[in-house]
Amino acid sequence: MSSEEATTSTSAPVIGPAPSTVTQEERTKQLLEDLEKIPLFMTHLPDSDEPNLAVEALKSLASDEPPLEVATNLKTEGNDCFKRGKFAEAAQYYTNALEYDHDDKSLKVSLLINRAAANLELQNYGMVLHDCADALRIRPNTVKALFRSAKACIALEKFEEATECCKWGLNIEPDNKELAALQLQVDQAIARHERRIQEREERKRQKDLIREQLKQAIEIRSDLVFDTSNDKKKRTEDKDVVIGSYPWENDSARQVELDQATGHLLWPVFFLYPESKESDFVEKFDESLTLRDMLQEVLAEPPHWDDRQRPKYTLDTVDTYFLSRPVGGFDEDERLVKVSMDARLGVILNNEKYVIRDGIPSFVVLPRNDPFTNQFIDRYRKLRQAKEAASKSTSN
Repeated sequence: MSSEEATTSTSAPVIGPAPSTVTQEERTKQLLEDLEKIPLFMTHLPDSDEPNLAVEALKSLASDEPPLEVATNLKTEGNDCFKRGKFAEAAQYYTNALEYDHDDKSLKVSLLINRAAANLELQNYGMVLHDCADALRIRPNTVKALFRSAKACIALEKFEEATECCKWGLNIEPDNKELAALQLQVDQAIARHERRIQEREERKRQKDLIREQLKQAIEIRSDLVFDTSNDKKKRTEDKDVVIGSYPWENDSARQVELDQATGHLLWPVFFLYPESKESDFVEKFDESLTLRDMLQEVLAEPPHWDDRQRPKYTLDTVDTYFLSRPVGGFDEDERLVKVSMDARLGVILNNEKYVIRDGIPSFVVLPRNDPFTNQFIDRYRKLRQAKEAASKSTSN
């Protein structure tokens, strides 16, 4: 046997086509390019100058469908979305259907009241009224349009219009149970609305009465002095009612009140602790009580910022003061005035040196015989001396 024959007999025979030279990556790319030519799988629309027979065929098919048929199909899609609770999508289907021009008035009315139903669910009440009005212009006896208009009017508290819609609908269909039930809802809503108005008016009347009584009580205490130099526009809790310029009023909820039972004024009061830069607030300080009465409660336990083992701020180790500044005065005009803790609040506030600012009295609490207290008092002593020296210099 020749070497050539031996080689042939030992080699495996070649079966089938030759292996492809195209890689897997290239095959995948080609497949995607082919899918892009089929409308169902397109990820973008082709350029206008890029021919695509499948797309053109679909466009031709769509343009050949009668507008009435397209609108009807879109309505069906919208109804299906509505049944599944997809109200926004349903409204969009009805909107698309209304864009097709045809002569079927029944379909137009149906699309309008269906879109109104979807928008009623979406609480787009203005759009509901607009669509129902358009439907009634086409067919004035469309009871569903009147029914949905009435529901939108109730939501908007347009009760007179809601009543008219119900009456109109019941004139068309006297036995319509839904309209009769809706009319009852309108009547109940009107009754609730009127009660709310009456209650609001009564609250306002009571506020005005209490405010007038407070005004008279403060005017009786003619020695009270208020600084209104920085007065701002004030309002009551009812933001629609603007308060006048009573000097004891402020723009917060912290207001002086009149105790109807005793006739006493109940003041909001601050106790200030300059050393710690802290404060205590008393919401209702009866003018008949003393500073000691109130501090006995405020300082019943050492404040959190004080030394709890050896507290400096106790009822027996502090003195009380108020800062006096003339109406319209400046910081340099301010003076520190010591006041007895056994003095009643009403008496202190009637002191000619006491000026109430922003309707809230305040008092300074300082530890007795303390280095900080000495420095604090000395600061105001120097202010007074400087003021007196300037006054003498001017007079000379």
